[in-house]
Amino acid sequence: MPRSTSEVFDSHLNLRIDDDLGRDLVENYSEKVVLLTVNSNMSGHDAIRASAARLREQPPGAKFEFVAKQVNGPHALMIWRATSQRFDAVKGGDSFVIKAGKIVSQSIHYRLVAG
Repeated sequence: MPRSTSEVFDSHLNLRIDDDLGRDLVENYSEKVVLLTVNSNMSGHDAIRASAARLREQPPGAKFEFVAKQVNGPHALMIWRATSQRFDAVKGGDSFVIKAGKIVSQSIHYRLVAG
């Protein structure tokens, strides 16, 4: 039986906190995941890798804070922010669609401001 939306969502968050992108991809993301951001419209695990690399570079060494999360059926939402010496990420929001125990769609939005 596939994991619930909450189980996948919590696993994703915990693995990202642990900086284990590889395991997160295998356990939680569909190989055909669609990723939408203001700057990209991509799919697949390489899209998630590129997005994670971009986020690591933009506010380097950032401390992340999860402000709120919501789950309703196959949908999940995370509101977050991050602080670093270079930039802060504010008004961060990720939305997810999770089906059959895998993330099939993710959208990401945040704004960078001087830290």
